[in-house]
Formats: sequence, C-alpha cells, structure tokens
Amino acid sequence: MDRGIDVNLKSALTVANPEDDDVSREVYLGVVKSYNDRRGFGFLACTETADRFGRDVYMPKAEATMAALLAAGVDREAGISMVMNGFCGAAATAAAVAAAPRGPEAAKAAAAAAAQLEKEGEKSTAPRLAEEDVVFFRVRLSVEGYPQAVCVQRLRKLTGSVLLAPSHTKGSIVSDEAVAVCGRKEVVFDTEACGQLRLIPGDVVTFCIPEAEEKLGAVAKPAPLPAPAAKMISLCSTSRASGTVLGCFTLDLPRTLPDNVNAPLRANLKLPCHAFGDKLVLARLTDDLDDAELMRFFSKQGATGAIVAHARACSFASVSFASIADVARFLGRIAHAFADDRGTLVARLLPLDPKLDAIATLPALPAPQLSAKDSNGDDLESGALLVLWSPLVLAVAYSVELRPAGTDGPWASVDVGSKMGSSSHRFDSSTSSCKVTSLQLTTRYEARVSYFTDCGTTSEASEASEPCTPSQGSDAKPKTVTATSPPPTHARPGAPGAPEYVATHNTHPAHYPPPSLSTLPPPAPVNPTSTWSGWSTSTTEAAAYPPPLPLPQTVPPPGPDPFAAGYPPAPAAAAPPPPWRSPAGLVVPPPAAPELQTCDDQGFALNVVWPSVLQAVSYVVEIRASDCSSFERFVRPAPEAESCFE
Repeated sequence: MDRGIDVNLKSALTVANPEDDDVSREVYLGVVKSYNDRRGFGFLACTETADRFGRDVYMPKAEATMAALLAAGVDREAGISMVMNGFCGAAATAAAVAAAPRGPEAAKAAAAAAAQLEKEGEKSTAPRLAEEDVVFFRVRLSVEGYPQAVCVQRLRKLTGSVLLAPSHTKGSIVSDEAVAVCGRKEVVFDTEACGQLRLIPGDVVTFCIPEAEEKLGAVAKPAPLPAPAAKMISLCSTSRASGTVLGCFTLDLPRTLPDNVNAPLRANLKLPCHAFGDKLVLARLTDDLDDAELMRFFSKQGATGAIVAHARACSFASVSFASIADVARFLGRIAHAFADDRGTLVARLLPLDPKLDAIATLPALPAPQLSAKDSNGDDLESGALLVLWSPLVLAVAYSVELRPAGTDGPWASVDVGSKMGSSSHRFDSSTSSCKVTSLQLTTRYEARVSYFTDCGTTSEASEASEPCTPSQGSDAKPKTVTATSPPPTHARPGAPGAPEYVATHNTHPAHYPPPSLSTLPPPAPVNPTSTWSGWSTSTTEAAAYPPPLPLPQTVPPPGPDPFAAGYPPAPAAAAPPPPWRSPAGLVVPPPAAPELQTCDDQGFALNVVWPSVLQAVSYVVEIRASDCSSFERFVRPAPEAESCFE
C-alpha cells in the first residue's frame, strides 16, 4: 500500500481468510440487522452468537464490501484486491465480473482500468449489503474482546408460499425459485426456522436454503438432501383477517437501569405475549414497569408506542408497530440485543409456558348486557334472560357465567345446550348472545364473559353486567328494576361448587372458520349436583335464536359507525361495539368519564370535556337527558378534546 493510507485505515480494509488463527471454525447463520450505507459497516443478528457473546456482531466495512462483491459475481481473489485498493465502484465491479472467465488477474486489471476512467467526484456507488440480507459469517474477536464478523457471504433469498404449517410434523413451502438452488420446488421447514411467528397456508414468505450454499473455507458437501430445509423465514404478506394471532410466546425481558443508580439490578421479566396484526399485548406486568421502560426496548425493534393499563387482577400493555411486517420481523428472531446505560442486554422470545393456559393473559371484554326482552322488544318467556356481548375477531370460543346479583357468590357457567362433553361450557366464535332459561323470577342476575384464542389462552373475565330480573312472561306486568354495579371479582370461569345454566345461542358471521374447540384446554370442573332452587339444569337441544338487536331503550345512531370497520360482519341492526374498541378487535382501557360545563347562563349549551387518548382517530360522544333513555350521538375527530353542544 503506497498510496498514503495510514496503518489504522489499512487495518480497517483488511479482509480475513478462513484459515487465519484468530478466525472461528464455526460458521454462523445470521441476518443484517442494521447497515450504515454511507459508512459501509453494520451489525448482524444471530441467536447463537447472542447466546455466546451477549450482543450483536459488528460487521466491518471491508467485510461488508467483500460480501457484496462476492454476491455480485466477483472472484474472491479479485475482490480482495479491489477492496484493498478501493476499486469497488459499480463500473469496476461490472468490469471485474465481465473479465472473471479469463481469471483473477484479468478481473483485477479490468477493475483497475475501470476505476481509473471514473473522474474525481463522479465515482459510481459500490455494491452494498442491505438490511434483512441473510448471511454466513465467522467471528474474530477485537482487541477489546467484542465479536466481529469476517468471511461474510450473502445467501440467496427466495420467495415462496406456505403449503403446510408446521405442527407435529414439518411444514412445507412451494417456490419456483427454489428449483434453481436445490433442484426441488417444495422445501420443508420446522417451527425454529420462523422463530415465534405462526404461519398459515397461503402466507407469502422469504427464506434461504443454507445447505445448498457453499461456505468459504469449508469442505464441499455432497449434493443437498432429498428434502432441503428452509431457514430464516420471514413473512412478506398474508391474507389472514386483521387481528388474528401472529404469535404467542413468553418475552424474557431484562430490566433496564433504574433512575436510582444505587438501586440493585432487577431480575428479568417473564411476560406472556400475544401478537395481533400490528400490535403486541403483554400480560402480567409488574407495578413498577411503565411504558417508558418498555419503549427502551421496543423502540429499537420498530415499535411506535406503548400503553400500560392496570386491570383488576393483572396488568397489561399494548405495543404498537407501524405494520404487520414489523411485528413479523420481531417474531422471526429469537434473540434481540439492545443497548442500555449499563451495557448491552439481550431479550429472548421463549415458548409460551403451558402453565399459563389456566391463567388470564389477555385483557377482558367489555361487560355484557342482560335483557328480559327479545330482539323485537317483546318479553321473553317466563324465567328467561338474554345475554349479549361484543364479539372479537381473535376469539375462537366464549364462556358465559351467571350468578345472583349482590351475593358475591360463585359464578355458574352457562351450558351450551347443543354441545356436550369437554367443550359444553364454551360458545363458538360465531356466537354473540345467548338466552338462559328457567331462572328464578324474583332474583336479579348479573353476567360476565371470557374468551379463548386459538393458541389455548384465555382472557380475564369481563366486569359484571348491570343486574337484571328475568322476564315475568308476556302476560305479567312489567317490573322496574334499579340496576346497581356489583363489586368486581377475581374468580375464574367455572368456579367449583357453582350450578349450571342451559342456554340457546345466537351467531354472527365470522371472518374465518373457527378452529375446532377440541384443540382448546378443557374448562375447569363444575359440580353438576349443586343446584339453586328455581332454575333447570336440563340439557335439551338448543334451537336457533334470531340475531341480537339493540336493547329497546337504545336508539340506533344515524349514519355509519366509524368504529365498526374492523369488526366481523354483523347483522344490519346489531348494536355497535363500544367506541373504545380498536378496529383490530383489541380491547383497550375505557376513557375517563367526561366533564360537563355550561356555556351560557341560560343553560342552552354545554361543553363536554374529556382527556385525549393516545392513538385515537375520532371520538364518539353520546348525550341524553337524565330522565330519558334516548341518546344523541356526535362524532369528533382527534385530537379535539372539547366540544360545545346546544
């Protein structure tokens, strides 16, 4: 090097050889996590190296440039010369590739000649690696002991469609591009190849086939196996419904450094997580975990915001991403390194703990509604109540429970009359209401609802409904009942010792066929011999019930509901979902109660003031007189937090 390059720069431009003593014998498979296109260096993410070194692997500029030249078709010997001399522009690269059949020396000369023709200030851009490129690499430790990537090779990334999702057997991907790489159109894969991402048939994915690639410095292997395996699978697009489950896992999250520097280090958190579309829902948060600490990790993974909500028995957090692709990218990697004030930490996505199946790890639904009238406003048969709840697109089953109001006693599961056996206490995903019969005429009842997902987890039970007295029959005089809210309870569905109810149920159209309920864990045992005087525990076959309509005292609002776009299709006259449900079907905490302020001395105008809600796109305000059951509805776009009504 006689061109005035100092020693440090010469070291930075050195390309390692696989035979060097300080280069690892192991060849790792990773992905380009970040890449500085201006400076030419980057960082590689790899589960194996994260477990071994506790951090991402630094990729020097020389190694990144060399990998890009090799991927462009430049011979390795010629590529080393081009990197050392700085002849890496597009013109030099094209000349070296064209001269490659004549040997390395011809390629070097062609690259040098092309570089000389480029005028100062008009040099073309050198080949570059890109983020999400899949690479082979070896490791060499720096003077400080940090891992550096050497002998980097970019692998061919293929595109295909999932034919079979992995479960007890391997999954498979169909790709025309795979024929040129391994000679087969169909390749297999296991769950490890896609991290915690749950794939379904029809998903379009990218992947690589490492066993079909030749490794630098490695002894050539025989032809690929008859069933080549896909690795490093990433989701490109999916046709699944918005809000469906993308992944269920346990997040092993290191605690970041507290504000008090003298405070002791805290143990890692084990948080059950569910991925739905462009969101993650985390459960079992500690009291001292806030959104700021969560974003120290998730902001480095592409998240745009986090909201922490403390519920009755469990705290939850919702983490938002810009798109489903960002969530899929996060799920596809098991280890995620991130920097903190005390150094580099590594969070891991572990399999969901099976012990959590019986523990609520999802937020509750809104409280259901109870009515003694049918959809036409007529009284139900004597001793009957109608239970209505808001459906969720991610739910595959619901559990409904009743008890006498104000007793704080055990909840009784409502038995589905048309389903007996292990799933007899669960309503299908197409159900949004049920009719319970043979109740005591003089007893007020309250109800609550839980839901289950296709990964077997369950939600918290909802708040109890407003108490309601069963129908007295069409010939009976209507009875007025003053509704009061009972205290919240932490009991789980199907508490032992509680009696059973039998219900007929209503259905609503679903986005997709629900999975078989036999795949869900059996409900908690219910004592079939316990009875309360006044209701029946018969299990007669249920008859179809008309789709639910709004309760008689509710006046449907004029015009379309801006919050109904993301919900499953419902009957035209169905009650709109609560305005604080997200379009993806996720449940978020309800907003605080609004404040009413007078606008004039005569009282002809009112100000309705409410706190703004993060991520809200519009607000629905309903106003009624204190002695009237009819509402007037107004819609105001965010970020308005105050409106005047006359």
